[in-house]
Amino acid sequence: MLLYIALMVFAAVFLSTLSISLIMRERFARTRRLVKRRMEDLATEGKTENDIYESIMKDDSLSTIPVIDRILSKFMFSKNLQRVIDQSGVAANAGTMIMACVSLAGLLLLIVYYLTGNLAYGFLAGVPGGLLPILYILRKRKKRVEQFESLMPEAMDMITSALRSGFSFELALKMVAHEIPDPLGIEFAITFEQQNLGANLDVALHNLLSRVPSEDLALFVTAMMIHKNTGGNLAEILEKTSSTIRDRFRFKREVRTKTVHGRFSGFVLIALPLAVIAIMLVIHPDYFMTLIRDKVGNYMLGAAAIMQLLGLWLIARIVNIKI
Repeated sequence: MLLYIALMVFAAVFLSTLSISLIMRERFARTRRLVKRRMEDLATEGKTENDIYESIMKDDSLSTIPVIDRILSKFMFSKNLQRVIDQSGVAANAGTMIMACVSLAGLLLLIVYYLTGNLAYGFLAGVPGGLLPILYILRKRKKRVEQFESLMPEAMDMITSALRSGFSFELALKMVAHEIPDPLGIEFAITFEQQNLGANLDVALHNLLSRVPSEDLALFVTAMMIHKNTGGNLAEILEKTSSTIRDRFRFKREVRTKTVHGRFSGFVLIALPLAVIAIMLVIHPDYFMTLIRDKVGNYMLGAAAIMQLLGLWLIARIVNIKI
């Protein structure tokens, strides 16, 4: 038994250390520094085509370890995970994220198994806990999209002003890449360089939409596609689209303000039982351990967990208003 526990501890520590090292390596990767520098110096003259190409080339590998990369490339899940990571703006790849999930799941399994002596409880804690890095990525993606959408009206107003001043749409994109902060600025800079290197504008815009899954951005891309097929006054079209996006953004804020009570209720629903358990473990651990050791207590804990998840789901359905 001691040998079994020692092996599990070694595996958890090894995987955790490996995942942290891969994350740090990705964060300080040379290609990412080149992309950031190129986005900041987009208007600098004297750059050759090779310099520009090097700055925007994307590493499509799913892991820095070749063997793991070949294995992950065979599964659609890892490719979808990599797309979500790219959309979140986190400096990591699918292999690193999967390694972090496995490491965290193993660590929680060991902790719960040590406290309860029951391997089944360890798996019940480890499997959901291993999904926390994925939830973190989804949260980062949502926050990044919200930041992008908040900058969309300003960017479209700048494009409209540039078009009315006689600039082309491509140069208007370049102005947005310089003047608007990230994440919108860097994404528009990538779009500008893609079409500057020969990609069709519609392809570059659809690539932008795949990198930023935003409904407001979809309105902008749709307006551009309609203009390309039917013609018309592009500045006027973008001005009306900007007004529509502003109204949507204003309405989203109003809805968020009016649903703050429901979101706070969901937070309390999560935090209160965990706080009570922590207090019981500190004041009188035997009270809670009885629920774990006793079969009826197991049923009670299971029923409580199911009802709590059901309550969270209902609250999320109530406060998640589609606009």
